[in-house]
This record gives sequence, structure tokens and C-alpha cells, in this order.
Amino acid sequence: MNHPITLCWGLRAELAGLAYLRESLKLSVRALLYPRQTARWLSLLNSHPLFGQMLPSCPRLVNKIYRSYFSTRLRCQDRLDLLQTHYDSVIKAGLAPLVARAARGPVEVCRLQARADPGYRIELRAGAVLCREGELILQLMHGADVVQSVAFSFMRDGDRAAIGIGCLQGAPGGGGLERIRDATRELHGMRPKNLLVRMVRQFGHDLGCEQLVLVGNGNRVVTASMRRGKVHADYDGLWQELGAASRPDGNYRLACEALPTLKLEEIASKKRSEARKRHEMLLAAIAATRSQVARSQSEAAPLRLVHSATAAPLRTCAGALQAHLGVK
Repeated sequence: MNHPITLCWGLRAELAGLAYLRESLKLSVRALLYPRQTARWLSLLNSHPLFGQMLPSCPRLVNKIYRSYFSTRLRCQDRLDLLQTHYDSVIKAGLAPLVARAARGPVEVCRLQARADPGYRIELRAGAVLCREGELILQLMHGADVVQSVAFSFMRDGDRAAIGIGCLQGAPGGGGLERIRDATRELHGMRPKNLLVRMVRQFGHDLGCEQLVLVGNGNRVVTASMRRGKVHADYDGLWQELGAASRPDGNYRLACEALPTLKLEEIASKKRSEARKRHEMLLAAIAATRSQVARSQSEAAPLRLVHSATAAPLRTCAGALQAHLGVK
């Protein structure tokens, strides 16, 4: 019999002593501040095997509704709604097996047809990195190096299905600009950020999403890093460059469209060969991604309720806290 998921599952395994007590107390207080949201969130976490498969490598998923997520404009209820929409969409689309694999480690979704270097590929991750900015992460990789990452989640925009992009960033540490220049050259003149946004747009289109919601500078959740000068990316400028339209909430929107047909007659003759190779590379990447989705859908188990969460998980967490305090 599976053990029910409780708030204590969100406590990292390496915590001990006072650190464990502090984090346990924080979770208990937050649960008391948001009792309805907590009960609904725990009910979701206990509703499908996917969550039990994700949590060993993504324990912070449990406390995600209590922390800033995707946009600083979202309240606890908004975060809960977004996360429920995302995981409902994942499960209904048959993506749970793929996401479970991506939570355990990177899943290669496609190998890119570069000019000469066969080492470029796109990998999917879930939950382990950029976890405050999206549930799914596509990363352009070259060997063991990250070139570019995009974090996104399924969401609702009014009555329309959408995908929200909360982060689009280059490689951490030094050498990032050089990697991007090399990748652009190898990928037939396509910049890594444009490639990943194009892949997310196609992914959303294939799964019935109408548009992307792109988080603006003023709504980013990495406020502490921005204040310390560690984050310099101008998202507003980037989204505008990609043709996105501004929204009243400070974010941007861009259609989830299929890859347009290549019109060589509109391209200068000296650039047609590169444009054709770039288009062929994208078509092959899209086909490989669709194959991964189809494989996941063929493996997907029917949605089944594995445990109904009630107030008991809160008592379980409180019991763990009492045990560490020595209270009987």
C-alpha cells in the first residue's frame, strides 16, 4: 500500500536537527494560514502515481504553493490553480510517464542536425532546476554543457489553454556567450533562445494551447537575485524582439503556432541554403519530440485515485515535529 503524501515530504532529506525543526515549523504554519489551499493541494498530490514518482527527486514540489512561483502577481490560490491546471493537463495529455522520467533525470527529446557537430541536443527536465519558474524545462545541450534553458508550465489564460514561460536563460557561469555564438553558427544561424521558444510554441500548438504567456521583467520571481545584480536579462526586450504583444498585467503574449512553411522566394538567394537546413533541422526536432510524446501516451496509465488527502497529513507533519521536539 502506498503511503499518503504529506507536507513532510517537502522536507529535504539532508535536513537534521534544528534545520529540520525550522523547516517543519514553516510548513505547518503555512498550512494553518492556507488550510483550504493546502487540503486541495494535498488531494491533488495524492490523486495520481506521477507525484509519488516525482517527489524523491523534487521534494520542494510539496511546498510550491506557498512560495513565489512563475509571477510575483500570483497569490497562493493563483499558484494552486496554475499548478493544478498544469498537472491536470500533463495527465490528460498522457505525458505523465514522460514527466516522471524527466523528474528522475534528463530525457533527450531530439538530436539536432547541426552543420558539423553532432553533440547538440534538446533535453527535457521536470522539477529539479528552475523550479520557481516552470514545471517543465527544455535545455539545449552541447556535450555536458548547458547552452540555453526555458522553463514553462501549462496554464489557463481566461478560458483559453496556454503555456506560461517563466524563464529563458543562458548557461550559468563563465563561457556562456561563447557557447551561444558557437551554437548559433552550428545551428544554421538560429539563436538558441529562438530555437527553444519555437519548440515550446510547437509543443503547445500540438497539445491544443492557443498562446504563450511570457513573464515580464516586473513580474519575475527572482527578485532577490535581481536586487543583488545577479540577473541582467531584459525579458521585455526579448519578448518584443520575438514579436510578442504586451498585456495589461505586465506580461506578454505570443501565439502557439505550428512551424510556418518555408518560403524560399522571400529569402535572399545567398541565404536560402542555410534557411533550408535550419528549417529541416526544426522539422526533424519537432518530429522527434512528437515521437517522445506518442511514446509517453502509449505508456500512460488511466488516472486513478491512490489516496484521498484530508486533514490527517497535517497531523502527521505535526507529529513529526513533536517527535523532534521530544513532546509526547
